[in-house]
Amino acid sequence: MIASAAFTPKDLLSEPRRTVAVPNDDGTKALFTTTAYSFDSHSRNKTFNLLDIKTGNISVALCDTGASEVVWLGDSIAYLKGSTDVAGGTDLWISSSDKAYKAGSFPAAVSGLILKKVKDGAVTFVFTALAYPNGTMYNAATAPKKYTSGRVYTSLFVRHWDTYIEQWRNALFSGSLTKKDGTWIISSTKFVNLLANTKLESPIPPFGGTDNYDTNGEQLAFVAKDPNSNQATNTVSYVYISDLKGGVPKPINLLSHSYILNGASTSPAWSFDGKKLAYLQMPENGYESDRNHIFVYDGKKIISLVPDWDRSPSKVSWSPDGKYLYLTAEEFGRVKIFVLPSDPSKIKGNPTPIGGKQGSVTDYFPLGTTDNLLVSSTSIISPTYYSVVDVSANSENIIFDPKAGHSSGSATLIRSQIEEIWAPRSDSTKIHAWVVKPSFYKEGEKYPLAFLIHGGPQSSWADSWSTRWNPAVFAEQGYIVVTPNPTGSTGYGEKFTDVIQNNWGGAPYQDLILTYEYALEKYKDIDANRAVALGASYGGYMINWIQGNPFGRKFKALVCHDGVFSTNAQYGSEELWFPIHDFGGSFITHPQNYAKWSPSNLVKNWATPQLIIHNELDYRLPISEGLAAFNILQEKGVPSKFLTFPDENHWVLNPENSLLWHSEVLGWINKWAGISGNVREVRDISEQTERKEIVEERAQYARAMKREAVLGSSRWNM
Repeated sequence: MIASAAFTPKDLLSEPRRTVAVPNDDGTKALFTTTAYSFDSHSRNKTFNLLDIKTGNISVALCDTGASEVVWLGDSIAYLKGSTDVAGGTDLWISSSDKAYKAGSFPAAVSGLILKKVKDGAVTFVFTALAYPNGTMYNAATAPKKYTSGRVYTSLFVRHWDTYIEQWRNALFSGSLTKKDGTWIISSTKFVNLLANTKLESPIPPFGGTDNYDTNGEQLAFVAKDPNSNQATNTVSYVYISDLKGGVPKPINLLSHSYILNGASTSPAWSFDGKKLAYLQMPENGYESDRNHIFVYDGKKIISLVPDWDRSPSKVSWSPDGKYLYLTAEEFGRVKIFVLPSDPSKIKGNPTPIGGKQGSVTDYFPLGTTDNLLVSSTSIISPTYYSVVDVSANSENIIFDPKAGHSSGSATLIRSQIEEIWAPRSDSTKIHAWVVKPSFYKEGEKYPLAFLIHGGPQSSWADSWSTRWNPAVFAEQGYIVVTPNPTGSTGYGEKFTDVIQNNWGGAPYQDLILTYEYALEKYKDIDANRAVALGASYGGYMINWIQGNPFGRKFKALVCHDGVFSTNAQYGSEELWFPIHDFGGSFITHPQNYAKWSPSNLVKNWATPQLIIHNELDYRLPISEGLAAFNILQEKGVPSKFLTFPDENHWVLNPENSLLWHSEVLGWINKWAGISGNVREVRDISEQTERKEIVEERAQYARAMKREAVLGSSRWNM
């Protein structure tokens, strides 16, 4: 079989990447940023764009290539860029229709700017920057030179995600703008550190951003973890409110006899009139994937809304009139918008889904004072597109489609390639999976299977775009792709997610087998003799688990990206609350739970050719996990390959590295699945030489397997 990919890895990685679109106050225009990488010039280009909400037309909003972040300031645009006056600092610029000028400077690198107009005509703002324990901003360019590389720790974290912890922390600062002679200027360079002398940190690392704080112009609401708790074993965080002029932040949702939730808080959002605050919180400390509950604080009391709703919202915000809350939550493999009355007496049931029936919502914003929302979404076949959702009519109008007018890249992907299946289980429940076919699919022909296993494990494959694990890229190589959402996946109810606890290699493994068999039964054009399986993170764990179990012999090749080799080594990670929860206790008190599901227990059975990928900056799952798995494969003589990037973390983000990643991954599975015409966007190998190598390696492997069968014919009877 010859691969004739219409949508290649290079197409994927060259595709323009658009941020969410943020509308101005009157809802007529929206700002978004577009970045595109060129493999010809080996450089990234960034543009700041303006979207006309009525026509869908796109224009350039800003010509300053040095800008790093743009926000609305009335009809003008405020943006940040590296300072020309302060080494390592940041300048604030204002761009209007006729001019651009500098409004002032910050003494360090800043981001996360939120502007809010107040009654006297001034503008208050909040931003985030790194700060020393004494409250002053950290500036890498002017910091005292260190003459040793040593670090000493007496508490956790030592390192987090891909970074070793330093003495400086995230902090939130406030300031204001005043208008003088028609020009905005920063009122004072004495910015107020709103977290000074508290030991609090916000946004919460490593991924917290503006979703961790909001301002009504006079007060700041933010989330932060308890500074006196062990940061690595606890997830509990609280919502704090602080005056923008300074003072001690006050937590509003501390654990008490009347308030029993003690998990992570997120998404604080002020109502448009600034009088009420909505936020989300999980009940259980230590469980990062617990179900989020919805709360409204009126300054005196906290009200819980729809506590029995079996979905976990990730964002909450207000309608302009304050009568409704808008939410985003996963449901059956899609991220949807839901609407809910903010007044408990008006609630008649669970939140109502609104908007489109396909794709997944990335973010949304009200348009002016109307009932309309500007929605940014993606799908399996489309990068970011923009639509207007009429909440009252529950209708969607797409105003910008990135595929329209194009004939290459993602424009070659069509909706008919995508299907959904539900594999029935014996307990009358079903396992959901997405199926993606090649754009050149022809009924009656045979196609190898690419079986993709998601990470998490509390996550899911969704109808959404990805630049790292994009099912369409695999389909365009000539595979029928199946992406199952087994036990532990999110968006199918709290119980379905929660039962993966202390069950890593149990129910999810059985669900994967069930989905695999159901797909073969439903799609007769799948060639089961040329199936491959791939997974990352928990999906990588499952690849290693499958490798040691009978299911592993169903596949011609396996790919494990940043996976787990030994669950006994989970304390080499950083966020220890995760294994403590998922394995039902600490490794100190429950070591047997960690040992039970370890792929390392079954290495004697490993036999399927496997590619291992593990990166040096992955502190979530250290590189020793990947090296150990590769060492076993090499010692056993199983065809195997190891790929690593010294400058990547749990994810491969550099476009050039990602292109190599795709080349190695697709080259590996194509070789064993019998797809020739291999990916040549990085390597230049003649088909004749490559085919000869494939035939010889397969022959060597067949001889080795025959010898093992003679030596131990009962090895798979487990």
